[in-house]
Amino acid sequence: MNNYQARLDSIVQDFGFPENGTARPDLGYYRGKVPEAMIDFWQQNGIGIVLDGYFQFCDPGHYDGILKLVFSGDPDIHAEQTHALGFGAFGTIIAWNEIHQDVIVDLVKGHVSCPALVSGKKYDPNLAVTSQLMLLDDPTLDEYDANAKKLFKPARSKLGKLGVGQIYGFKPILALGGNRALANLSIYEALPHMAILAQAHDLQLMDNTAFPPTALRAVGS
Repeated sequence: MNNYQARLDSIVQDFGFPENGTARPDLGYYRGKVPEAMIDFWQQNGIGIVLDGYFQFCDPGHYDGILKLVFSGDPDIHAEQTHALGFGAFGTIIAWNEIHQDVIVDLVKGHVSCPALVSGKKYDPNLAVTSQLMLLDDPTLDEYDANAKKLFKPARSKLGKLGVGQIYGFKPILALGGNRALANLSIYEALPHMAILAQAHDLQLMDNTAFPPTALRAVGS
């Protein structure tokens, strides 16, 4: 058995099988571009929604355009080497970069996290990607109202469950003066709403090891 199969099994045991997804990504195309553990996960489980919509695994090719908007012209993180693995209920993208490993794009806050780029430390790719996927229930994938109360469960109760390719979003978006309130949330198709978020502000590469997290530089050209 490979050294990551137990981790793949635990992801499904903890979060459930992906549901309602379309056909899995082209495994041959992504072999060598993402860790073998990700290929095996797709092969065994496909893509789709887990945790009642808190996260969904996606076909990376469908979200290439969003990553081009985010990383076009960036000196370190190149869009063509960055592949979306899935996204949270409010549009935070979990991705894999062929050079710099884990990349997280928080489109609502305008923050990009790439620990290996910031620290210079890389890990076994299969263990790195499975470690990231074992945190899909992390509270950082939620959004919070003005009183610091989590919004995912109230949004699901009020607006209904998300379908494949959908996210919750603020209207108007926060970058354009929207308020962090349940009343301001709607369900959006992920691709067009992500595109709006990606272009609404200058994204910043963050050092999350600092307290508070520190912006290092702008992302993109």
